Amino acid sequence: MDGEVIKLYIYDLGTSLQPELIRSVYKNQEDFSKIEYNTPTPEEIPQFTLPVVFNLRSSELQLGNTKIPVRVHVAIYELGTLSIRIRFVLDHASEELLTLLAFGKDAEIFSKQLAEKTKTKAESEISKQVHIEENELMEMYNFYFINDTKERTLKSKNLIAGLLVNEPEAGKMDEDYIKDILSRSISYYNDDAFFVGWEGAVLVDLLKSIDYEMLMAEIANIQLIKQGFFERIISSKAVSLNAKLNLFSDNLNEMLNKIDNTVFGLGEWYLSRIYALFVSVFKLDELRRSVEQDASKISARKSIINEKIVAKRNDTLELIVILLIVLEIVVETAYLLK
Repeated sequence: MDGEVIKLYIYDLGTSLQPELIRSVYKNQEDFSKIEYNTPTPEEIPQFTLPVVFNLRSSELQLGNTKIPVRVHVAIYELGTLSIRIRFVLDHASEELLTLLAFGKDAEIFSKQLAEKTKTKAESEISKQVHIEENELMEMYNFYFINDTKERTLKSKNLIAGLLVNEPEAGKMDEDYIKDILSRSISYYNDDAFFVGWEGAVLVDLLKSIDYEMLMAEIANIQLIKQGFFERIISSKAVSLNAKLNLFSDNLNEMLNKIDNTVFGLGEWYLSRIYALFVSVFKLDELRRSVEQDASKISARKSIINEKIVAKRNDTLELIVILLIVLEIVVETAYLLK
């Protein structure tokens, strides 16, 4: 079995980043325009917001008697998110080795340590130019590429289902549940397939072109982080001051607009359908509706506070006018009594 096991560690930096800053973090920048998109389309792929991707020094992982090459990529988005891609390269690997990489402790510990080290280095460079908010917002997502046909791969359908939901004992799962897991998929040709699950995605293809599919996985996870972040803030904190309400509403609207802009123009059929699968699995539309409903409540509260402020201001002005009239009467009376 040839392919890759890619562990995506996606972190939120709590601030937006300018393109010039991003490009200065590392020296080795990967140019996405040079990545060939091998799935044919009737028209050129529309431009959507791409991250800046850096190639870092390669490494290797020893599992038993097997040395597995490891490539490390860092993708930095203007949204203020950092995706560290730990890429294990498979060459004539067995299902047993794939299982060890997917579920084994050695691979997990190796990946976490490498991701944390890489994150620390990237944050150190970025923090020299902008302030980074300390938070624990992150997502870990698995992306698997199997360089084979759909027919041959689905002979191991239990394993594929297990990869999608991070279940090492997939053979014990209910047959109907496995069928349901594998139903969230799309094929461009008869012999390829892209499966999307909550814990992982599996791309099966004879063409060794996976970057755009992996990009869809990253973007969906970024949306999950960002929208979940605002949902938790709105639900847990009652903001009372009008100035704070204005500031929070502006930040929320700005971030939701940037999320939209990240995938704006994603009109190509295949990538749009892949993205739709992630939206469905992660329930991103429902989460966004919840955020927007809560945001509308904040806007309503802001309007009420504004109305109260205006009413109090009018009452104060009326009182000042009355006092001025009284003062004028007192002055006139004092002048007449002289």
